[in-house]
Amino acid sequence: MSKIRYTILLLVACVLFVGGASAQTAKSAYFLEGAFHNYQLNPAMQAERPFFSAALGNWALKTNGNFGLSNFLYPYGDNQLTTFMSSSVSADEFLGRLPQSLQLSTELGSTLFAAGFRLLGGYTTFSLTMNSTSSFNMPRGFFEFAKKGFQEDHYSFSGINVNTMNYAAFTLGYSHQIVEGLRVGVNAKYLVGLAYANLHVDKLNIQMNEDKWLVETHASAEAAFYTEVSVDAGPMDDLNEPRVPMVDAFENMENINYSNVMSALKPAARGFAFDLGIEYDMESIIKGLTVSASLVDVGGINWKYVTKASLKDSKVEFDGIDEIDPNDFEGSIEKEVEAITADLEEMFAVPYCHGTTSGTTKLNPVMYLGAEYEMPFYRPLSFAVLYSKRFAAYGGWDEVRGYCNIAPLKWLEFSANAAYSTYGTSWGWMFNFHPKLFSFFVGSDFMITKVTPQYIPVNNMNGHITIGVNKPLGKRK
Repeated sequence: MSKIRYTILLLVACVLFVGGASAQTAKSAYFLEGAFHNYQLNPAMQAERPFFSAALGNWALKTNGNFGLSNFLYPYGDNQLTTFMSSSVSADEFLGRLPQSLQLSTELGSTLFAAGFRLLGGYTTFSLTMNSTSSFNMPRGFFEFAKKGFQEDHYSFSGINVNTMNYAAFTLGYSHQIVEGLRVGVNAKYLVGLAYANLHVDKLNIQMNEDKWLVETHASAEAAFYTEVSVDAGPMDDLNEPRVPMVDAFENMENINYSNVMSALKPAARGFAFDLGIEYDMESIIKGLTVSASLVDVGGINWKYVTKASLKDSKVEFDGIDEIDPNDFEGSIEKEVEAITADLEEMFAVPYCHGTTSGTTKLNPVMYLGAEYEMPFYRPLSFAVLYSKRFAAYGGWDEVRGYCNIAPLKWLEFSANAAYSTYGTSWGWMFNFHPKLFSFFVGSDFMITKVTPQYIPVNNMNGHITIGVNKPLGKRK
């Protein structure tokens, strides 16, 4: 198995086994009064009654991307597929279907414990969540070089970024009604860092030099864990600096000294964050109208031990990425991908300089602005709109989502919604069943409409599923 495949598998394993992402409630539940975890979206929101949950209170898996397999795989021959590097696929056809910047983010989240109860005239919440966000950003120019090759003399692009952030959050929240109809809230979070990694390419210049390419790269990478680790970067070079090839960076994780990890009693990565929210029932001005706003995940984590790597204007010669004749691979997609990754390994086989220091990483805040109007002829029916925005150098997004919500019974709610965002159009839904004995919800912010036989999204990478079981306590407000 190639080095790049090992790297990809390791990244996927980290995301799956570290646990949770943003652990925030689905946006499809934002306007549902019986949703217990809406304080994660807006700390001013008060649940209809006290509650308790453990392990399965709020679980979610989400992916967002502005591309899909259909951007890279094309039909060929008799019910066969070939990659974008095939000679049967023109550069104009391939590049014309790509966005300017290819973005992908993944989140896997769970609330391990949560409770909400009335206290001091307000509503108090406590929760323990596992949080992980991963993002990928690649400019279209990279794929233009891969496809066109020697058709151009020079290529230059920047903005290649791969990032993952994993941490646990202990959250204490409180919301209180200040005046009639106006409620404010705040969540205070104590964060424990679990793992963090970031790879960023500031500059990648590719210049044709006779029959080869001269690749000039300026890049940086860093990784950190919840306790002290040491990485053996390999033998020293002529400058007495440890160096390893870029594609070997993750394989060298085998050389981590785990002795301190196993014996550590205190985390070496800690931080703080907060959420702010406001909700105003405008009953006295416009009957049935409620507006709200919040800003969540403002803060960061200080990592005591950060292993850093840098590449400063390194220059290497590279033969180029070869165009593929699908007939040479007997219709095997796997063999085509192996040929492409072999070329990429040669291109990025450049040295890194390693060192360990401390550092701070910021969370990516999210802002929500919402408005809901209950129908005067049937108050359980409402229409609403929610604008949300994630602030991030890479992996940020904007979204506008419209809702139709209905609660035909006090213990039964349903929401159907549609959204337009950085990642395209989507639709979502939420079913919330919350009688006195227990509460159960299931829903999705991004429904997948077309997948491969392996259940991989075809047209874009937008997908989401959330589910939870909670125990209501006490009477409704």
